[in-house]
Amino acid sequence: MPINNDLPVVKLPTGLGFDEPIKTEFHDHLDSIKTKLVSCPSIEELRNYIPDFCTATWAEQPFNKGSLSDYEKDKMIWMLFNGKLLPTAFETINCTFTIEGVDTQFVTHLIRHRAFSFSAQCTGDRSQRNDDAVVPHAIINSPEMYERYKQLVNDSKQLYADMVDTKEISVMDARHILPKCLSTFYWARGNIRDVMAFIKTRIDKQIQPTEDNLVAYYMWLELVRQYPMIVDCIDIHTPARYYISTARTGTGTNLYWPDADSDEFEYNENDFLYQSTREDLNGTEGGRNTFMEKIAEVDAEIEDLRRQAYERYDFLGKK
Repeated sequence: MPINNDLPVVKLPTGLGFDEPIKTEFHDHLDSIKTKLVSCPSIEELRNYIPDFCTATWAEQPFNKGSLSDYEKDKMIWMLFNGKLLPTAFETINCTFTIEGVDTQFVTHLIRHRAFSFSAQCTGDRSQRNDDAVVPHAIINSPEMYERYKQLVNDSKQLYADMVDTKEISVMDARHILPKCLSTFYWARGNIRDVMAFIKTRIDKQIQPTEDNLVAYYMWLELVRQYPMIVDCIDIHTPARYYISTARTGTGTNLYWPDADSDEFEYNENDFLYQSTREDLNGTEGGRNTFMEKIAEVDAEIEDLRRQAYERYDFLGKK
């Protein structure tokens, strides 16, 4: 087809910022994380169908639990989450989250959960000159390494910008020089069974990175805020069972000594790549341990939500 420059120019959704200077703000990698439950059924919506869905096997008609009180319906929701009702009902409860302030290293773990549906910030036709960078607290607590870290990030971003500005090197090619630590966001949607499987996998403090832990904690908090009767269904301090079962086999990921939650087996101190717990690896100068701060905050909110739920539901805490 012929070129027709009389046609109106299409307004593109983004640009590449040709010849603009780079700008980078550096943030603690855990301070930057925000996780939000954007969409999921309300308790009222679950009350409207979960009791009937889970008892359809014995029913004479589709809707047979309308006479139940809200309290009785909430108990049935609790029973579902505790393995006492038809588990396929989990597949009807879909949840959509936004996860912000993470880097592409975290994303490699997120997308392994293939049952989720994803939408993400792009790098192929969007300028990354002004993207922020996230930094683990152990590096922030190591002044010399932190300065080198910042310099390398800015050098790579400057080379990226210089290549794009030639207009002879595609942004698709230039982006290969960018580091993993640049901040991004993802949308993730899955049914609640798969969401809880993600949480149970990623709360493992012995094998999973702190970013994974914190995103999982925040997702769990969001669910408990939405459905308070499920507060005891996941314990974020549960021992790391896979780590424990493989620590003495030579086939496991033995990074650190067990922390207090997983210290329930005999081991040789030299069985591990680091002769310390994870929380002890806090930089060359020491200082703020963001993860310990964040988990304390999560613990406090979960305990508050548990107290409120126990005041509301007398079936909690029972087998």
